[in-house]
Amino acid sequence: MREFGELLRTHRIRVGLTQQQLADFAMVSVRAIRDLESGRTRTPRTETVRLLADGLRLDDSSRAELAQAGGRPSAKAGVAPPAPSSSIMGREAETAALVALLVSGCGTEQARFGLGGPRLVTVTGVSGVGKTRLALEAAGELHFRHGWSVLWQLTSVPSIDDDQDTVLVTDRRPDPRLLAAHPRLRVLVTALAPTGLAGEHVFPLAPLPDDAAVRLLLTHVHRVRPGFRPEPANQAALIGLVHELDGLPSALEFAAGWFMVYSPQHLLERLRSNPMDPTSAHLRDALRRSLSTLDDEQRRKLADVIEHGGREDLRELSVRGLVRDTGGRYEVLNLVRAAALEPVSEPHFAGGVALTWPC
Repeated sequence: MREFGELLRTHRIRVGLTQQQLADFAMVSVRAIRDLESGRTRTPRTETVRLLADGLRLDDSSRAELAQAGGRPSAKAGVAPPAPSSSIMGREAETAALVALLVSGCGTEQARFGLGGPRLVTVTGVSGVGKTRLALEAAGELHFRHGWSVLWQLTSVPSIDDDQDTVLVTDRRPDPRLLAAHPRLRVLVTALAPTGLAGEHVFPLAPLPDDAAVRLLLTHVHRVRPGFRPEPANQAALIGLVHELDGLPSALEFAAGWFMVYSPQHLLERLRSNPMDPTSAHLRDALRRSLSTLDDEQRRKLADVIEHGGREDLRELSVRGLVRDTGGRYEVLNLVRAAALEPVSEPHFAGGVALTWPC
């Protein structure tokens, strides 16, 4: 049997959460998670196991395996995981729009006759932009403010109450038969690219704007340097940092750890020489997974934008969050460019740019 800490870390990395994010989602201290993953604590309390399983959105079999590894009896998944301990920063408008989209047209009569808003919504965006965090926030709003039942992706067919509005949150391609069989069900997908299923509404999630990105960066910095304060001497460097990191929440969180050894100005210099250097291996691999969703034509377009900039229709790249519109002209995100150009043990593609792609 696998050790509890090893299993916990495997599940956390699989869903793309940092220890701090899991702590926020599960309402468990980050120190407790560190002690569990390092093996310093080997027998967590039953309630701790349940909270961690809820925060990780584990299905029944994974939940039982985690409980067994911790020496605890397994428990069935609840209606919804705990609400995050703090509001989502800089995503208030996106949260409200996503909730309104899912709520529109809900109810027995509307659902029965196919009225109202879309029943399948896919939040797309580049790895690290915060799709999972937004989905969790929206699910919490639907459950705690609107009284919806919330289900997380299960390996088996979930038990759905057809007398109650329900949202199924998943990072997998859903079975379209579920929607046909359950009129009051909505499905919220987080994915690198659209699913392509009929009736899908794509909800692209863009990077954070500058002001929200700086606030988020400072929130993470204060966890490692409580006395750090923004001031005129470092304000330009802070703005430069969020630009170099594309306003991606996961990149900002990891980079904040470097404030223990670098000033904002020195960290910015390091980023400008190699944007991928002060980011985690997990984020690097996740960005390459984003690139791996492209077909040959989309790769050609991305290579062209990297080398020359782009003005043609780049919707496929935009919904994946790989490029952004800068006023009639597209540019590639800095971290995406770095991930695409970083040498790996794969053949390069033609097109003037040494693009490398994972299998």
